[in-house]
Amino acid sequence: MAERLLDIIGTILLFLGMSLAFLPHALHIRAGFDSEASHLNHVISGLALLAIGLAILIYNNKALKIWNGKKNR
Repeated sequence: MAERLLDIIGTILLFLGMSLAFLPHALHIRAGFDSEASHLNHVISGLALLAIGLAILIYNNKALKIWNGKKNR
C-alpha cells in the first residue's frame, strides 16, 4: 500500500514538474501561477519538481535492488 502511494505521489510530482518546466510562460500565468515571477523561475521550479518526482519513482522501483546485489524475480 505504501509503495502504491509513493508511486502516485511521484507520478503527480513528475507531471507537475513537466508542466511547469515545459509550458510557455503565458500558460503559467493563465493557469494562475504567480504572474510576477519570470519564466526562468517557473522552469527551474518545474525541473526541481521533476527531479524529486523521478527520484521518488526510482527509489520505489525494484531496479534499485540490482545495485544491492539482489535479483528481481
